[in-house]
Order: sequence, then C-alpha cells, then structure tokens
Amino acid sequence: MPCHHQDDAPLEIPALLKKYHLKVTRQREGILTALLAHHAPMTAEELYLSLKAAGENYGLSTVYRTLGSLEQCGVIEKAFLPGDTSQYYRFSQRGHRHHLICVGCRKTVSIDECPVEQFSVAVGEKNGFTVTGHSFEIFGLCPDCQALKKEKHDPQEK
Repeated sequence: MPCHHQDDAPLEIPALLKKYHLKVTRQREGILTALLAHHAPMTAEELYLSLKAAGENYGLSTVYRTLGSLEQCGVIEKAFLPGDTSQYYRFSQRGHRHHLICVGCRKTVSIDECPVEQFSVAVGEKNGFTVTGHSFEIFGLCPDCQALKKEKHDPQEK
C-alpha cells in the first residue's frame, strides 16, 4: 500500500522500511498499514484494536515495542493534541510541513502556504541557528465535528 512520506512521493511500506534499514516484518507492515488506512494519528491502543479487528493477533506489548522501534528509526513520530494527554503516532514528516488538525476526529489537512518561512529563518539567524526545517500546526474543529457538536448542543435545529 503506497504512502506519502517526507518528499510527498508515494512509497510502498516495504520500501519505506528498507529505506530506514529496517527488516520488513509482519508486525511492522501491519502497524504501518493500519496507521496509513486510518488517515489520522492513532494511539497504540487504537492501533492494537484496529489490528485485532482485522484478524491480526499482535499483543499490545508487541504494538508498543514496534511503535518504539519505528519511532526511534524516524519512520513515525509522536503527535500531541491540545488538552489531550494521549500519545498519538503518525508517519514522520521532517522539514517543511503545515497542517490543520481537528481536535475532534484528528482529521489532518496539509496546508500548502508557508506563513512562517521568513520568520523562522530570521529567528534562527538572530539566535545563531541554521534552520533546517519547521512545522506549523493549527488546531480546531473540522466541518463534520462542528456539525456533530451543534447537533448535540441543539438536536432540534438542523
């Protein structure tokens, strides 16, 4: 199953693992496939339940161990949402990235514009840094979650 990673070029999961000099295992492929299919960051427990529902028989400790090794090698990264203490995992995206992230369903939309490019370089230079990349994330509610919230708040109004 192809995924978009770093330079936005589609990669097969086995090729992605090989790129990071990782052995292609059933557990790694299963976890990355589940993460890719979900289209949003997932917790270890969500990945475990998704794999279990798909008929895979991985233990939760195997999921955590595999996530740890994938994170350590840079294939995936942890993501956090405001006001949420859960650790979410997503494909690692180094360098230039910008996203809108729904705090309700975790839907993520890439932003093509770069509102902080000049600012990040100026701040880096001011502090003696050579800027190698940055990330910019805006959190809010997507239209679907806004509609659900409105419906829960006022079920009579449609």
